[in-house]
Amino acid sequence: MYFDFRPKETRNDLFDREEELKELHSSLSFPIILLTGIRRIGKTSVLKVFLNELNEPYALIDVRSPLNSYEALYSTFSAVLSQINRKGKISEVLKHYSGISLVGLNISLSWNKDKSSLQQVFDKIDESGKVVIAFDEAQNLRGKLGSEFLSLLSHCYDYCKNVTFILTGSEIGLLYDFLKIDDPSSSLFGRHVKEIRLERFDDKKSKEFLEKGFSQINLSPPDEIIDYAVENLDGMVGWLTEFGYMCYEKREANKEFVDEILKLAQKMISEELSHFSKEYITVIEAIAKGLSKWNEIKDYMEKKRKRVIYDAEIGRYLENLQKRGYVVKTGKGNYEIVDPVIKKAFA
Repeated sequence: MYFDFRPKETRNDLFDREEELKELHSSLSFPIILLTGIRRIGKTSVLKVFLNELNEPYALIDVRSPLNSYEALYSTFSAVLSQINRKGKISEVLKHYSGISLVGLNISLSWNKDKSSLQQVFDKIDESGKVVIAFDEAQNLRGKLGSEFLSLLSHCYDYCKNVTFILTGSEIGLLYDFLKIDDPSSSLFGRHVKEIRLERFDDKKSKEFLEKGFSQINLSPPDEIIDYAVENLDGMVGWLTEFGYMCYEKREANKEFVDEILKLAQKMISEELSHFSKEYITVIEAIAKGLSKWNEIKDYMEKKRKRVIYDAEIGRYLENLQKRGYVVKTGKGNYEIVDPVIKKAFA
C-alpha cells in the first residue's frame, strides 16, 4: 500500500523510483555508494526494496548512535556479520579466527584484547563472494572510533573487490564531513564514490501518487482536495504518505488534513532542532518568512531575541543547518529551506 507510513520493502508498494533502483543495481561494482536526499524523501524505502531484490547476501544497519568505543564498533560489525551469515553462510571462512564466537547463525566479535582485525575479517568475507553492507543514516557513525570505520572502508575499497558499502544520509554535509573524501588526512582521500540522490516528485507525479494510493484504499476525493495536497505538500513523499494515511484511517479526505500535516511538520522540526539549539528555530523562521540574506536573518534574530547576535554566532547556526540538511545556500548567496513543507509550516 502506497500510504503505509512504514518503509516499503517490495517494488509493488513503492511508487515510482524505477530509475533510482535501476541505478543502484547497475552500481554494485562501486566499492562505496551514497544514497542521499532530504528527510522524508523515501531513502530507507528505496534501500530496503533494492536489498530485498538482491541475489547476494546483505546486511542493513540502522545507525542510531556514534562509534565511541570498541564495544560499539565491534557490536555493530557483529550485527553486520550475523545478517550476512543468515543469507550467505560465511561462518565457515571465519570459524578458525580468534576473537570470533559462532552461536547458531549469529556471529559475535570480541572487542577486548582478543579482538580480531576487521580488515582481516573482511578479507576472508571477500573470498566468499559478493556481499552488500548498508548503513542507514551513516553520518551518525561519527565518534571517537569513526576513523576506524573509515579505515575499514578504505581497506575494502582497495582490497575487497566483492564488498560494496551503501551509506544513506539526510544530513549530507555531515556525511561528507565524516567521510572526508577531500581531506588529505583522511584514509578515504581521493577515493571516488558513487552518489545517487533522491529528488522530490513534481506536481504530476505527486498527483499520480495520491490518485493511485486512494484507489488502493477505495477512496475517491474530489480533484480540488488532491490539488490542495499537491500544492502544499510539494512533492515530499513522506508528507504525501502522511496525508494519505490520515485519510485512510478516517475514511475520508479533506483539506483540513493537509493543514494538520503542516502543523505536525512545524512541531516535529521544532522538536528536532531544539535538541541542538532553539536559535536554529529562529533562523528557520526568518528564512521561511522570506528573509534569505545574511543581514536580514541577523536583524530578525536580534529583534526576536532582543540581544546582539555576533557574526560568528549566526555563521555557526547557518553552517550547521546546512550540514544537517535543513538549509541550502544558493549561488546568489541567499539561504533557502530545503523542505518546502517546512517552509510553508514556519511561514
